[in-house]
Amino acid sequence: IIQKKSSQQGDTSFNDILTNRINKSSNDTGFKENTSLGEIKASFAAQRLTLELNQTQFTQKLETSLDLLDTYAALLQDPDKTLKQAHGLLEQILDQTKALDRESKENPDFSHDLKNILTQLLTTAQVEQIKFNRGDYL
Repeated sequence: IIQKKSSQQGDTSFNDILTNRINKSSNDTGFKENTSLGEIKASFAAQRLTLELNQTQFTQKLETSLDLLDTYAALLQDPDKTLKQAHGLLEQILDQTKALDRESKENPDFSHDLKNILTQLLTTAQVEQIKFNRGDYL
């Protein structure tokens, strides 16, 4: 029993010595600590920020176009408004959605969901243009 206690005490001190020695040797490799360049990190952060700002601006423009489409729908239901007014608004919607489509193609990293909304908006605007030109609202 006495031998077991002394061997356990010896193991503990040996473990401590071994752990300390391993820690010293792993910390003292002779190489300098690996540091990264702050300029590179800043560049990546700026690129990510630019993408987020562009996507936010794109989202706001998309929301404006959707609001214009709602206004167009309300204008068609208002008997006091003329088709000439509706046509001008429809042209504005088409111009904005085509510009947004070009912008989304220039930025392939934009959200897939935003691109889907834009596709639906562009399709709706083009269908409305066809209906308008065909005379469905006369």
